[in-house]
Amino acid sequence: MLQTLERTTTFDARMLLPADREALLTLCGEGGLPQLPRDALNTALASGRILGDFAGSDTLQAAAALLPLYDDETLPASLRAAGYGADGQGAVLTEPLTAEHYTQLRQFLRTALRLATARYASYHVWAVQPLDADALPRCEDLCAQYLSAGLTLRAVRPMAGANMMVFSARGLPHWREPYRHLHLNDPALPRMLERGYAVGDFGWGPGGMELVLRSSS
Repeated sequence: MLQTLERTTTFDARMLLPADREALLTLCGEGGLPQLPRDALNTALASGRILGDFAGSDTLQAAAALLPLYDDETLPASLRAAGYGADGQGAVLTEPLTAEHYTQLRQFLRTALRLATARYASYHVWAVQPLDADALPRCEDLCAQYLSAGLTLRAVRPMAGANMMVFSARGLPHWREPYRHLHLNDPALPRMLERGYAVGDFGWGPGGMELVLRSSS
């Protein structure tokens, strides 16, 4: 059913303009975009750093910020401090904010990754998603969309005021056979990622989402 909806709904993603401010604020409400506070939206709009999709309607259906890693906002600064693109090259995609029945998130993410790679001419393209143990089903659904869009989970670590999952647009050069299957809330996951393992695919089992850890070495 989801795939049918994706084929028949208009996809109209583009970088938003200052003229789209009211539509963006309507979608965001008082909180702004995830990882980008409301008082930073005007600057991001003027700089062409927010991707949005009206999906053929009069109201904005999805939006996310595409921030250069040299930016002083909390998220890119936190990534630099953690060693992700410490030279300031590349970009990071904030967690997308979507309308309730938006069905094209995977396509939206793929478009954002293509834009980031072309605009910043760097393989340091990252995306983030907070890991909330109290909202695990939602986290699993969003993580599945990230992985299906071609992102690779590389780390889970405290960052920008949250326990953040860090995804790379660049996969491992040589994928080995699956090493281990873990759930998203498994305490071993951050340690395994620190040891050089990564997650590029997943499955579903009786306990929910099962991440497939692999290594390139």
